Amino acid sequence: MEHLQNAGTDPAPARSAAPEPLAPGPAMEPPVRRIIKNHQLYSAHLREERTIKICLPPGYDENRRYPVLYCHDGAEFFTHGRIATIANGLIAEGRLQPLIIVGITVARSQRTDEYAPDGARHEAYLAFVSAECMPWVEARYPVDPHPGRRFMAGVSLGAAVSLALCVRHPASFSRLILFSGAFYPSALALIREARPLPGVAAWMVVGRQETAVETPHGAFDFLSLNRSARDLLAGRGVDVEYREVDGRHTWGFWQAQLPSALEWVRASLDRP
Repeated sequence: MEHLQNAGTDPAPARSAAPEPLAPGPAMEPPVRRIIKNHQLYSAHLREERTIKICLPPGYDENRRYPVLYCHDGAEFFTHGRIATIANGLIAEGRLQPLIIVGITVARSQRTDEYAPDGARHEAYLAFVSAECMPWVEARYPVDPHPGRRFMAGVSLGAAVSLALCVRHPASFSRLILFSGAFYPSALALIREARPLPGVAAWMVVGRQETAVETPHGAFDFLSLNRSARDLLAGRGVDVEYREVDGRHTWGFWQAQLPSALEWVRASLDRP
């Protein structure tokens, strides 16, 4: 079942100094509008429908193959993170290759059960993403099938489930963007027990003020948890780019870091 597109306009935000721009081409025309398609995908694993949001890049050409970025908390990445606006602005400026962005939405009441490694619906969610959502998207949109051109992003517990998918399916999910990961003991244990991950690359950021983040399960020092995850990932052979920046556990902080994350995507795509 599919519910087709919503399109809107949104100006690109101002940005700081940039690296050398990509050579302009037909797909680099200034974006006039964002094209976002909403689909309803039934999951046999979750036993329910899930909304999948697809953002197509400026100059979209169905005969061309595009990199893809999957985002957990998919609705919030568009509304609070403004990922479509930021990505389109970078594409227009020549600071990001055109790519397809996929927002995988989540029911707020089930988020912890699905995203946390010890959650009751975690295994079902991993199966939904890897065996249903990704194949469905990539059968209907012109996605480059090379694993190095498939990225996955998450904030907080969304970073933890991105990591879990990578550990479970490193050949499919090997490029991670991890904002303020909720790397609780169960997530850190996943890394400790993982096989070596030499083909994986991760971009990580955490706020220096995230030392006592209030959660339903108490306060946690996310700064220390992310340092531990960084060290464990590096020990498994992951190519980690890690940043600590002034900021707190909020969408305002993560939105401000999105341009840097997407420029890491650009650099990753530039590598042979």
